[in-house]
Amino acid sequence: MEKLDVRGLPHSERPQLIFRKLEELGELELIVEVKPVPVMNMLESRGYSCEASFEGDAWHVRIRKK
Repeated sequence: MEKLDVRGLPHSERPQLIFRKLEELGELELIVEVKPVPVMNMLESRGYSCEASFEGDAWHVRIRKK
């Protein structure tokens, strides 16, 4: 599963990048500073499953098509 680290990117740019990568790859491990609850809700409403865990100093969210 490819990892996408969006820490440091402006929040407004993140959703477009995440959706573009998901369309390309079908699944993704997202690395962020805080648990991205709004993004996870948006993804789940669009047919993805999200599993989040805190590892080290960042949240890792594994995203897959349901």
